[in-house]
Amino acid sequence: MASFTRHTFLLCVLLSTSVSTRLSAQDEKFSAPLLSDVRRLANAIPGEAPTAIRLELQNPFLIPRADWVEGAGVDTIRAAVPVFQLRFPRGWIMVDAAMDRSFVPTSKTFDESTHQRIHTAMRDARLVLVTHEHYDHIAGVLKSPYLSTIQSHTLLLRAQVRTLLERPSRPDIRIDSATAAKYLQFDYDRLMPLAPGVVLIKSPGHTPGSQMVFVRLKTGEELLLAGDVAWTMDGIENQRQKPEGTTRRFGGEDRTQVAAELRWLRDVQREGVHVVVAHDLANLERLMALKLLTLGFDTKAQ
Repeated sequence: MASFTRHTFLLCVLLSTSVSTRLSAQDEKFSAPLLSDVRRLANAIPGEAPTAIRLELQNPFLIPRADWVEGAGVDTIRAAVPVFQLRFPRGWIMVDAAMDRSFVPTSKTFDESTHQRIHTAMRDARLVLVTHEHYDHIAGVLKSPYLSTIQSHTLLLRAQVRTLLERPSRPDIRIDSATAAKYLQFDYDRLMPLAPGVVLIKSPGHTPGSQMVFVRLKTGEELLLAGDVAWTMDGIENQRQKPEGTTRRFGGEDRTQVAAELRWLRDVQREGVHVVVAHDLANLERLMALKLLTLGFDTKAQ
């Protein structure tokens, strides 16, 4: 990947603006033509596509399925907090940032060496972005031993910043306007090409600032980092949302928007896109077995 500077980022924002008029004329709900637009925009930025999506898994835990899937049984789900590295021939982009031990002080599975690897990779990344503004996805860009460096190349949607300023899901991720100004704040209408093979998809519902990340690898395989639209593949395959009793703990969701996104995720799977559900460890392991995801970051400078 050619050196990804603020100038390059601004060009991407302009490109996303140029395609927004036609997209905004569509029904605001996720619809079938959206995938065609995403695939087209994956070719919008010239250059070498990502060679791999790598990840680290932090703080694995068990949780009752019924807490995460409406109407589910009493069995237990294996879960984790992933951080993704979009690896290019030269450099990388990080997606999501996990959290430090202060957010899970009683955890027996939080790993300090994994935490260090995550922050080193974010420090040396070309860009860092987050799928949404909950602590287990964003806290790492708010509190880090390399904070000033990470802030200088972290992209935050304006909706994400508004949430952190005005109504964070937890008081320990609240920021002030002076802190917000240290990040690269941006916005787009519906879709934004970010790098060769990489497209951002605005998907509010779980939070106001939620977005998905579409990635077409050099091999041609297509993956969609879906954030927390669903917490398990059950939610997509069976079209079941999260229990309202659970989502109220962090401020609730827009269930109409989430329902539309769940339908779209089911449909894009049928079109050959591999959906990556962030916290579903079985889903992540299946994709690793298929060699579509790779455990462990590659931070060798090239």
